[in-house]
Amino acid sequence: MITGIHHVSIIASSEESIGFYSKLGFSEYKRIERKYDTVVLMYAHGIGLEIFIDPSHPPRATQPENIGLRQLSLRVDNLEKTIEDLNLEAGPIINDWVGVRFCFVADPDGLPVQLHE
Repeated sequence: MITGIHHVSIIASSEESIGFYSKLGFSEYKRIERKYDTVVLMYAHGIGLEIFIDPSHPPRATQPENIGLRQLSLRVDNLEKTIEDLNLEAGPIINDWVGVRFCFVADPDGLPVQLHE
């Protein structure tokens, strides 16, 4: 039986992404150096991140988007306070399908991260 999400995997081009996700509250707990990439395991908010650092991957297609997972969405208490406290550059705050406010920020590689109240 499924009991929840274990982790989300992200391919990143540089160590800069580790700093970004640390800013969002994730803590690194394991690092694996391989010949072709570095895998960094992070955890926070009941969510695991598995970040593969490899500058040789092609950039993410955005227009049109690739088929597959679209974004990482994080629940926050207050959008404006979170954006200000973390010094994030965010897009407009809008309402989702059921009227709940959200906005997007981007990690260093342009991966969309949704902040959702």
